[in-house]
Amino acid sequence: MYHMLVTDVDGTLLDKDGKVPEETKLVLKALRERGFITTIATGRMLATAEPVAKEIMINAPLICYNGALIIDIYTRHKILEKYIPAELLIKGIKILKKYNYEIGIYHKDILLIDELNAKTGWYIEANKGIEYHTVGDLEGYVKSTGISSPKIFGIGELGEEATVPAGLVEDLSEDFEVTYAGGGHMEINLKGVNKGSGVKFLAEAFKIDRNDVICIGDGHNDVSMLKYAGMGIAMGNADDRIKVFADYVTVTNKENGLLKIVNEFVVPQEKIVL
Repeated sequence: MYHMLVTDVDGTLLDKDGKVPEETKLVLKALRERGFITTIATGRMLATAEPVAKEIMINAPLICYNGALIIDIYTRHKILEKYIPAELLIKGIKILKKYNYEIGIYHKDILLIDELNAKTGWYIEANKGIEYHTVGDLEGYVKSTGISSPKIFGIGELGEEATVPAGLVEDLSEDFEVTYAGGGHMEINLKGVNKGSGVKFLAEAFKIDRNDVICIGDGHNDVSMLKYAGMGIAMGNADDRIKVFADYVTVTNKENGLLKIVNEFVVPQEKIVL
């Protein structure tokens, strides 16, 4: 019997307009009333993930930055932090610059970039509401401050046809967890840090067997939790390369398949009617 549901945000929980459908909120409320644990696992920073988490009233800690930070949003207690240390940040920056990438690193929920240009401007615009600072030279800034970061975002060439250059992932993989973020872009965490590791940490903390966990997602950074969960569910809008890792494929985020998922797998004997 399933006891815990973890959902991605973008392309999964949110609809085509970037909103949480009212039906979804009601379904999650019905689950909580039945004693179900519900939360979010996202690549988003805390500042942009927390409003969504509060809107759906999660009742377990929030997993953000792809598992680098797990936090109780109601008490502000940081339960787990697995950040990239300064020396590895510098190594990651050097590798990405070798492949002509622009780089964003996060520190205290602020995006740090070298400068505002076409690539970094695109990323900031795509993440509306994100706070950013230009530091001139990221590598030098990290060397002088010794900061750590939960995640690096590598901004590749812009355009639908852009791809990740050959050799880049291999160069990064010794020290980092790398997931594709569409086109030539990528999310980079400390080795071993991913959504799957975050869900595992929470499940064990709540003493829930992995077979009793449902995870739902649509992106490459969701694969680790789809593989961990007893029931990994891919959205219909997910790429076919993501769907192969799922136990079940539901409808798209435009069609709000959460009620269907819940009635089929969570409470099949007592259908939730809204």
